[in-house]
Amino acid sequence: MPPTTQHPLNSPVFAPQLAYLAVEQEPIDSTEAQRLEQLRQLIGAAPDTTDLRAFAEPARQLLGPGYRVHCGSSHVWIKREEQPERLAIVADRYTTAYREWNSPLLAPGAE
Repeated sequence: MPPTTQHPLNSPVFAPQLAYLAVEQEPIDSTEAQRLEQLRQLIGAAPDTTDLRAFAEPARQLLGPGYRVHCGSSHVWIKREEQPERLAIVADRYTTAYREWNSPLLAPGAE
């Protein structure tokens, strides 16, 4: 297909993603909880996007030192500097279902 303004060659086209934040570990204190909630609100107010990497820098700025933020086009994950486990993840609500640390477990087959 020849290049056009709508579909140039070598330009990937990704489906829209609806970003959400899933906090997978209990916040260690009220400051961390407040920063994660601020990040959740920022993400919740954003329109659909084709690349979730846009949330990596706001996550770094909101959380500050002591956290590692890594990303790919369909996720951003956040870890505390000294822990191997993921603290939180920014993912696409259309294609994933990460659980919050305090979500009740469902019985098998229940939805």
